[in-house]
Amino acid sequence: MNFLLAIIVIVLVVVIPSIKIVPQAKSYVIERLGSYYQTWGNGLHFKIPFIQKVVKVNTTIQGFAIGYDEKTDTPNESESLMITSDYNFVNVDFFVEYRYSDPVKALYSSEDPRGILQNICKSSIRTVVGSYSVDDVLTTGKNEIQAAIKTMGIERLDQ
Repeated sequence: MNFLLAIIVIVLVVVIPSIKIVPQAKSYVIERLGSYYQTWGNGLHFKIPFIQKVVKVNTTIQGFAIGYDEKTDTPNESESLMITSDYNFVNVDFFVEYRYSDPVKALYSSEDPRGILQNICKSSIRTVVGSYSVDDVLTTGKNEIQAAIKTMGIERLDQ
Protein backbone atom coordinates (compact mmCIF):
# COMPACT_ATOMS: atom_id res chain seq x y z
CA MET A 1 0.00 0.00 0.00
CA ASN A 2 2.79 2.42 0.90
CA PHE A 3 4.60 1.50 -2.31
CA LEU A 4 1.47 2.31 -4.38
CA LEU A 5 1.04 5.62 -2.54
CA ALA A 6 4.69 6.52 -3.20
CA ILE A 7 4.27 5.74 -6.93
CA ILE A 8 1.14 7.92 -7.09
CA VAL A 9 2.92 10.82 -5.35
CA ILE A 10 5.93 10.53 -7.67
CA VAL A 11 3.69 10.45 -10.75
CA LEU A 12 1.77 13.51 -9.54
CA VAL A 13 4.98 15.38 -8.79
CA VAL A 14 6.29 14.63 -12.29
CA VAL A 15 3.07 14.81 -14.33
CA ILE A 16 1.34 17.90 -12.90
CA PRO A 17 4.25 20.31 -13.63
CA SER A 18 4.45 18.85 -17.15
CA ILE A 19 0.97 20.02 -18.08
CA LYS A 20 1.19 23.54 -19.52
CA ILE A 21 -1.59 25.89 -20.53
CA VAL A 22 -0.41 28.56 -22.95
CA PRO A 23 -2.53 31.73 -22.53
CA GLN A 24 -3.64 34.04 -25.32
CA ALA A 25 -0.98 36.43 -26.66
CA LYS A 26 1.89 34.26 -25.42
CA SER A 27 4.00 31.64 -27.11
CA TYR A 28 6.08 28.96 -25.49
CA VAL A 29 9.27 27.85 -27.19
CA ILE A 30 10.15 24.26 -26.37
CA GLU A 31 13.77 23.17 -26.10
CA ARG A 32 14.51 19.47 -26.20
CA LEU A 33 17.88 18.58 -24.68
CA GLY A 34 19.05 22.18 -24.99
CA SER A 35 18.12 22.94 -28.60
CA TYR A 36 15.00 24.31 -30.26
CA TYR A 37 12.27 21.71 -30.79
CA GLN A 38 8.98 23.51 -31.48
CA THR A 39 6.74 26.47 -30.63
CA TRP A 40 3.45 26.10 -28.76
CA GLY A 41 0.52 28.44 -29.38
CA ASN A 42 -2.34 28.96 -26.95
CA GLY A 43 -4.01 25.89 -25.48
CA LEU A 44 -3.22 22.81 -23.39
CA HIS A 45 0.14 21.06 -23.92
CA PHE A 46 2.26 18.39 -22.27
CA LYS A 47 6.04 18.57 -21.96
CA ILE A 48 8.27 15.59 -21.41
CA PRO A 49 9.74 15.91 -17.90
CA PHE A 50 13.52 16.35 -17.58
CA ILE A 51 13.93 16.34 -21.41
CA GLN A 52 12.00 19.39 -22.54
CA LYS A 53 12.30 22.93 -21.22
CA VAL A 54 9.67 25.66 -21.70
CA VAL A 55 10.74 29.25 -22.49
CA LYS A 56 7.92 31.82 -22.39
CA VAL A 57 7.83 34.62 -24.98
CA ASN A 58 5.50 37.60 -24.62
CA THR A 59 3.88 38.22 -28.01
CA THR A 60 1.58 41.04 -26.88
CA ILE A 61 2.10 44.60 -28.08
CA GLN A 62 4.87 46.24 -26.06
CA GLY A 63 6.50 49.64 -26.33
CA PHE A 64 9.25 52.02 -25.30
CA ALA A 65 9.84 55.76 -25.39
CA ILE A 66 12.50 57.56 -27.39
CA GLY A 67 13.36 61.12 -26.42
CA TYR A 68 11.72 61.13 -23.00
CA ASP A 69 11.42 59.09 -19.82
CA GLU A 70 8.08 57.27 -19.68
CA LYS A 71 7.84 57.24 -15.90
CA THR A 72 8.66 60.88 -15.17
CA ASP A 73 7.67 62.32 -18.57
CA THR A 74 10.88 64.37 -18.63
CA PRO A 75 12.80 64.93 -21.86
CA ASN A 76 16.01 63.04 -22.55
CA GLU A 77 17.97 65.50 -24.67
CA SER A 78 20.67 63.01 -25.60
CA GLU A 79 17.99 61.13 -27.57
CA SER A 80 15.55 63.89 -28.46
CA LEU A 81 17.76 66.71 -29.76
CA MET A 82 18.08 66.47 -33.56
CA ILE A 83 19.08 68.69 -36.43
CA THR A 84 16.81 69.32 -39.42
CA SER A 85 17.72 69.82 -43.08
CA ASP A 86 17.68 73.61 -42.65
CA TYR A 87 20.17 73.37 -39.74
CA ASN A 88 17.71 74.01 -36.92
CA PHE A 89 17.59 72.03 -33.71
CA VAL A 90 14.39 70.35 -32.63
CA ASN A 91 13.42 68.09 -29.72
CA VAL A 92 11.61 65.01 -30.99
CA ASP A 93 10.00 62.27 -28.96
CA PHE A 94 8.39 59.03 -30.07
CA PHE A 95 6.67 56.06 -28.52
CA VAL A 96 7.46 52.86 -30.41
CA GLU A 97 5.09 49.91 -30.23
CA TYR A 98 6.21 46.45 -31.29
CA ARG A 99 5.38 42.79 -30.94
CA TYR A 100 7.43 39.68 -31.55
CA SER A 101 6.01 37.98 -34.63
CA ASP A 102 8.49 35.09 -34.47
CA PRO A 103 9.25 33.93 -30.90
CA VAL A 104 12.10 31.69 -32.07
CA LYS A 105 13.95 34.59 -33.70
CA ALA A 106 13.27 36.74 -30.63
CA LEU A 107 15.04 34.17 -28.45
CA TYR A 108 17.86 32.92 -30.63
CA SER A 109 18.72 35.57 -33.25
CA SER A 110 20.32 38.02 -30.84
CA GLU A 111 21.01 38.54 -27.17
CA ASP A 112 19.16 41.88 -27.03
CA PRO A 113 16.40 42.16 -29.66
CA ARG A 114 14.78 45.13 -27.92
CA GLY A 115 18.10 47.01 -27.84
CA ILE A 116 18.59 46.37 -31.54
CA LEU A 117 15.07 47.65 -32.24
CA GLN A 118 15.76 50.79 -30.17
CA ASN A 119 18.97 51.49 -32.10
CA ILE A 120 17.26 50.96 -35.46
CA CYS A 121 14.40 53.27 -34.45
CA LYS A 122 16.75 56.00 -33.20
CA SER A 123 18.79 55.82 -36.40
CA SER A 124 15.68 55.90 -38.59
CA ILE A 125 14.24 58.87 -36.68
CA ARG A 126 17.48 60.85 -36.99
CA THR A 127 17.80 60.06 -40.70
CA VAL A 128 14.23 61.05 -41.54
CA VAL A 129 14.08 64.15 -39.31
CA GLY A 130 17.40 65.28 -40.79
CA SER A 131 15.89 65.28 -44.28
CA TYR A 132 12.93 67.57 -43.39
CA SER A 133 12.80 71.27 -42.52
CA VAL A 134 11.94 72.43 -39.02
CA ASP A 135 8.52 73.66 -40.22
CA ASP A 136 7.66 70.21 -41.58
CA VAL A 137 8.83 68.49 -38.41
CA LEU A 138 6.79 70.76 -36.15
CA THR A 139 3.63 71.21 -38.23
CA THR A 140 2.56 69.83 -41.59
CA GLY A 141 4.88 66.88 -42.12
CA LYS A 142 4.30 64.87 -38.94
CA ASN A 143 2.24 62.08 -40.52
CA GLU A 144 4.57 61.82 -43.49
CA ILE A 145 7.60 61.70 -41.18
CA GLN A 146 6.04 58.99 -39.00
CA ALA A 147 5.23 56.89 -42.07
CA ALA A 148 8.76 57.31 -43.44
CA ILE A 149 10.29 56.32 -40.09
CA LYS A 150 8.08 53.24 -39.87
CA THR A 151 8.94 52.17 -43.42
CA MET A 152 12.67 52.68 -42.90
CA GLY A 153 12.63 50.84 -39.58
CA ILE A 154 10.81 47.84 -41.06
CA GLU A 155 13.20 47.71 -44.02
CA ARG A 156 16.20 47.75 -41.69
CA LEU A 157 14.69 45.06 -39.48
CA ASP A 158 14.06 42.86 -42.52
CA GLN A 159 17.74 43.11 -43.42
